[in-house]
Amino acid sequence: MDIGIIGAGSLGLLYSYYLCKNHTITLYTNRKAQADQINTNGLLMIKDGIHTRVMINADSTRNYKEELLIVTVKQYDIASVIAEINNLSPRTILFLQNGMGHLPYLSALLKHHIILGIVEHGALRLDDHTVQHTGVGTTKIAYYNRDNSQNTLIEQLETNRQSLFSIEMKDDWREMLAEKLVVNATINPLTSILRVRNGELIENDHFIKLLKALFIEVIQVLGLSNKELLWEHVQNICKTTAQNQSSMYKDIQNGHQTEIDSILGYLIQQATNTQKPIPHITFLYHAIKGIEVGND
Repeated sequence: MDIGIIGAGSLGLLYSYYLCKNHTITLYTNRKAQADQINTNGLLMIKDGIHTRVMINADSTRNYKEELLIVTVKQYDIASVIAEINNLSPRTILFLQNGMGHLPYLSALLKHHIILGIVEHGALRLDDHTVQHTGVGTTKIAYYNRDNSQNTLIEQLETNRQSLFSIEMKDDWREMLAEKLVVNATINPLTSILRVRNGELIENDHFIKLLKALFIEVIQVLGLSNKELLWEHVQNICKTTAQNQSSMYKDIQNGHQTEIDSILGYLIQQATNTQKPIPHITFLYHAIKGIEVGND
């Protein structure tokens, strides 16, 4: 199967590596220099100290010709990609973004077969053609605009999945995204402001109190009822990724724009309908936006 992967950050490189074993991959980069690097040197994967190189096709144009497109760009780049996709003939498109800020854009794409997904892998891009797989997880996906429909392209993905790269189909995309948003809205902002690795949020008695208070605000805004299970899930993510730095923390360290608008910004928008106080969410949102201004 021919698959186009849009976005050559850590996730784009990671998915290109694992999916190229059973499919023909074109990785669409934003810069020609990166495409040239990948086409010349191949894609290098590092996992558990083992280096593996594969050759894939990289393309810096936006000539998306594949039947299945996987969008891995960050939230702040999604609008321009969707504008391009909107001009294409009907395709199957899998969106893999943090947060829920991309949802308002999807109504323009209903001629396509839209799949939403969340990523539970840890990945770190070391340079333009090298990615480190820092934590094995799964990819959870759900149909957006054709409930309970069958899609042969998605079935091929599920059938040909790698042992370290599982794909799990979920019934309810809202529930799936909300669960991931709880994790992103608690761990990412706090680790960024406190400048700590994920595990320290539950190892430090003071930090875990902040984490719990922020967690309560987040689930109240989202109207989630399974509080105990979600709190256990957040703590478990901190534990299993204890030595990792969150993606937002790494963005701040590198002076890059963060996805705070699609994570806490989205929650602030939703909170206007609930009339519930959200002091922790509001503080963290403006603190990180202020850091971004300083980085600029």
